[in-house]
Amino acid sequence: MHKFTLLLKKESRSIIAFAILSAILVTLLLLDFDKNLFSEIFHDICVYTREFVGYSTVFCILVLLFLIFSRYGNIRLGGEKAKPEYSNFSWFSCLVMAGMGIGLIFYSQEPLYHLFNNPYVGNVSGTPEEIAYSLTLYDWTFNVWALYGLLSIIIGYLYYNKGRALKLSSIFPGRTQEWFKNLIDVLMALGIVAGLTTSLGLGVSQLKSGIDYVFMTNVNPYLLMLIVGLVATWSVNSGLKRGVKWLSNLSSILVFILLVVISVLAYMNLNVSNTIGYTLNGIGNFIRNYIHYNDYANTASDDWAAGWAVFYQLWYAAWTAFVAVFVAKISKGRTIRECAWGVVLFPAVFEAVWFGIFGSAGLPVKEQLYAAMQDNLPQSVFFFLHQLASGGGYVALSVLVMVVICFFFITSSDSSSYVVATILSDDKEVRSFNKIAWSLIQCVAAMILFYCGGLALIQSASVVLGLLVLAIIILGTIVFLYILIRDEK
Repeated sequence: MHKFTLLLKKESRSIIAFAILSAILVTLLLLDFDKNLFSEIFHDICVYTREFVGYSTVFCILVLLFLIFSRYGNIRLGGEKAKPEYSNFSWFSCLVMAGMGIGLIFYSQEPLYHLFNNPYVGNVSGTPEEIAYSLTLYDWTFNVWALYGLLSIIIGYLYYNKGRALKLSSIFPGRTQEWFKNLIDVLMALGIVAGLTTSLGLGVSQLKSGIDYVFMTNVNPYLLMLIVGLVATWSVNSGLKRGVKWLSNLSSILVFILLVVISVLAYMNLNVSNTIGYTLNGIGNFIRNYIHYNDYANTASDDWAAGWAVFYQLWYAAWTAFVAVFVAKISKGRTIRECAWGVVLFPAVFEAVWFGIFGSAGLPVKEQLYAAMQDNLPQSVFFFLHQLASGGGYVALSVLVMVVICFFFITSSDSSSYVVATILSDDKEVRSFNKIAWSLIQCVAAMILFYCGGLALIQSASVVLGLLVLAIIILGTIVFLYILIRDEK
């Protein structure tokens, strides 16, 4: 009985998080909730908090610049003699696959959407194509990775150099009330689950749409979720240095092959020859107009700010704890400066190339592709592939994209399961049971949400949790800077 009591106390955060998640899922199954109401709540939250969100991301970027160019950038996570446990290739692969993953495929034609729905044309310099592409960079690059990078440095420094726990609550000193730390951990875990289930729902809807569109069938989406969930469970149980690392490396190779194939086919079949110019001009436009983009109050449309820029930032913020803990864990042996440059700059460059290739390739068929996006967004990427190739080549290219979606799906699921188990556990090394349990729980949660069509509810929950996380990051950054300046004299 005594051992059972100790176990309950030790796993209290996991039990609370599971109970809250179960209550939400049961409510979704039993009640017929008003989806329009949650959509309105989601919209209003994004509109009324947009200035706070914009200034918060700028604050994170400024702190990162301070760490890069100050003497504190020389501090090595794990001490002066610590060596990196992952090669640069594996490290970068894990960053991109865990931090973005499924969204890169689902929103691969975002530059085209902004071309037809652009609140900034006439208000900032540049051609409509340049502005549309630069808005995509704004949504996907420096703002989000500044959040990820700053928090991963904070958690990594406190974990490897100060001996604190590998979780967001470790930012706050030991005398902080235990209930407050537990509350932070539970909220972070729920935010990760909410963000993941949303992403998995998007991924499965696109995977199903692709299989149905290409092979003229009607595949069961729950079977897809189950298969991918089981593979993710195997991966997370294999450990970071085996399963997650191996899958991330393989995903990076497949993504590189995909980008090369699309570039070649776009050049051969659609006469796209200005991908480099399109990308470089868009990057220049992004740099010139960054300050204007960050001032959401000047956006011509509240709906655009709520549906894109602010939603992205808050969705990422809810997801930040997952990426930050994961990145901190794999960054031992690297300096703060190296982490800041690597976590922010490399993924941003990769995403600029990704959207540059997809965006430029879609321009020759922009009207048809935009119509396909309006009709069926998850399926539109496969319509786009059909413009690049036909016959067996189209099928092979579509299968490659489906495989990449699966790998994105798996790498996001297994790494997030590891992080949720880490956040909610007091153990130095997370037990296999906890990792397996949370991997399966997330898979079941995604199935239930897909069945209920609860995306609006999860989006609302994500932005609320994102606001809380953003406030905690700002407060935690101030505490971290105080500790850093005090202890690293």
